[in-house]
Amino acid sequence: MNGLRDRDFVNVVSELSYWQERFNGGSMMGDSFRNDCAPVIKLACDIYLRDPRGSRNARLTDLHAHLPLPQSKNSAGVSAQIAQLCWERLGDVTAPNPAEVP
Repeated sequence: MNGLRDRDFVNVVSELSYWQERFNGGSMMGDSFRNDCAPVIKLACDIYLRDPRGSRNARLTDLHAHLPLPQSKNSAGVSAQIAQLCWERLGDVTAPNPAEVP
């Protein structure tokens, strides 16, 4: 695969590890990675896999339709930001495999 990401496969465990490192380093929002970030990242990965070339608006609509209720406007916004970061990473075909990231 020459270091390019396969758009038809996402290793959710690797993605969660990647994002947990960023959360632990203070570069992500949320009070708890497990409760605030991980569910959104899992959902974002699922949405991406269903349509890797989907539009941002379609993905956000899907995200909000599947987020646990009730969510405040603020927490829905944070969830959207986390999901967008995940989609940007997944959609970057030049990004290295998460297992290869130091």
